[in-house]
Amino acid sequence: MSAPAPEVRPAQGASRATLEELLQLVRRDLARRDEDPSGAWVEETATDLARGSRPGWYLPGTDGGVAFFALQGAAAFGHVHAAGGLAPARRLARCVRDHLPPTAASLDLGFSGLVGEEERALATELAEAPGSTVIERRALERPLDVADGRFPDDPPSGVDRVPVSAVTLEALAELDRRAFSESVDRLLLGREPDAYRRAIAAMLDGRLGRFLGEASVALVESDPTRLVGAVVSAERSVRRAIVLDLAVAPDRRRRGLGRYLLGWTLRALWALGYENARLWVSLQNTAAVELYRAFGFRPVLEAAIYRWDRPASAAQPHVDR
Repeated sequence: MSAPAPEVRPAQGASRATLEELLQLVRRDLARRDEDPSGAWVEETATDLARGSRPGWYLPGTDGGVAFFALQGAAAFGHVHAAGGLAPARRLARCVRDHLPPTAASLDLGFSGLVGEEERALATELAEAPGSTVIERRALERPLDVADGRFPDDPPSGVDRVPVSAVTLEALAELDRRAFSESVDRLLLGREPDAYRRAIAAMLDGRLGRFLGEASVALVESDPTRLVGAVVSAERSVRRAIVLDLAVAPDRRRRGLGRYLLGWTLRALWALGYENARLWVSLQNTAAVELYRAFGFRPVLEAAIYRWDRPASAAQPHVDR
């Protein structure tokens, strides 16, 4: 007779050592995706969970896991890590889903510890709830070689190339907000300008990898001066760089700006000595996927994000009623 499944426990009051051990597993898996948090994230998050200042739950044991979420305004951002496969991940995900406060208008829930098929299966199951979306993301990668060094230096006509450091944080955030406003990527950040400012600040501050100013540029129109495109890249290891952000103003697309930004940053990364370049893309963003494939990027990792928006008449996002 098999032993009963362990009970999901509130993280509040749990030992710091237990929570830190589980969070180290989260960080390890996120590092594989180039999404690992910087600094003392493990220690700080364990403290928040143990004190109850951040809602969280855990399953003890080698096949256990941890789940938690945080609120940014009316948006909730959560994560589920389960070492024991789909069953414990399902239980932890339901804890996050069922304990959202009434003030939460949306939830973005990521997963780790699962294989791609399990992530998609869990996200699809949760997506039975009204207002749900599954965002499938894929990491693409390609080697850098001497051919990248021959990419044209001159930008398309009508725009000037300037360093990203010459552009204000507010202008970069507003460009991203406009660029992603009609794509599924808007669900990952929302519509509030503050969310885009925080994301850009994290890139420039090196929290997602050492910011590479030499490989990050913006495209600006003059008369009047207007930011119409930008690319931000960072170092993930001595051999691999990552393209963190590539955005073109919606009314300036199909003019070669995106192709130029990508080609130029790959040229710069090759010149800096990196061997490979990686980036993440949402599969629903077909135009971006086509651009990256045209440059020779190929899939290496995949992930699913569960997105829920509270229906106007619903109080809680239950899927099993």
